[in-house]
Amino acid sequence: MAEFHEVSPNAPAGEKLLNWVDNRFPLSKLFKEHMSEYYAPKNFNFWYIFGSLSLLVLVIQIVTGIFLVMHYKPDAALAFGSVEYIMRDVPWGWLIRYMHSTGASAFFVVVYLHMFRGLMYGSYRKPRELIWLFGCGIFLALMAEAFMGYLLPWGQMSYWGAQVIVNLFAAVPFVGPDLALLIRGDFVVGDATLNRFFSFHVIAVPLLLLGLVVAHIIALHEVGSNNP
Repeated sequence: MAEFHEVSPNAPAGEKLLNWVDNRFPLSKLFKEHMSEYYAPKNFNFWYIFGSLSLLVLVIQIVTGIFLVMHYKPDAALAFGSVEYIMRDVPWGWLIRYMHSTGASAFFVVVYLHMFRGLMYGSYRKPRELIWLFGCGIFLALMAEAFMGYLLPWGQMSYWGAQVIVNLFAAVPFVGPDLALLIRGDFVVGDATLNRFFSFHVIAVPLLLLGLVVAHIIALHEVGSNNP
C-alpha cells in the first residue's frame, strides 16, 4: 500500500489539490525528475539547445498536422484538390500548410545538429548508450514519417518521389518485389498507396515517434547530459 501524505486543513486549495493528486499519481515526482531537478552540466553552451528545439518542432508538426487533417481527403481523386482548398479557401490554411512543410525541413536541420553534438561530445558512450539508440530510432522514424508525408499532396513530385523510393525496396534480394508490393498496396502507386501512407503518417509513425521521444528523455534524465 502506498503511503498517503496529509496537508494542513488550513492549506491553500491549490496545495490540497496537488497533494490529492500526488497521493494517487506521482505528478510532483515526475515534474522534479524531468523538468526541474534532473542532472545537467554547469557549462551548458549553444550546442545544448537543439534537443529542446527538436521537441518544439515536433509539437508544431503535431498541432499543424491536426489542423491539416481536418480538411485533407486521402483519396487519389480528391487529395490534390483538398490541398488546393487548404491553400486557397481555408482561413490561414496556407500558413498552417507552410508551417507543416517547412517544419519538416526544420526538424531535420535541428536533429542533424543535435546528433552532431552527440558525436562531438561522445554522448553515445557509457552510460548513455540507450539514449543514443533511442535517438537513432527517432531518426529512422522521422525519415519514414517524412517519406510518407511527402506523398500526401499527390502532385507530380510526390508521385514520382514515392515511385523511386518504393522501387529501392524492390532491389532487396529475394523479398524485394514482394516488399515493394506490400508497401505500395498495389502494383502501381495509387489510391491504396495514398491511403496506407496517410494512415501511417497520421497515426502509426507519430505514436512510435512519441514513444521513442519519451523513452529518449527518460533515459537522458536518468543519467544526465554529457559534459564537454
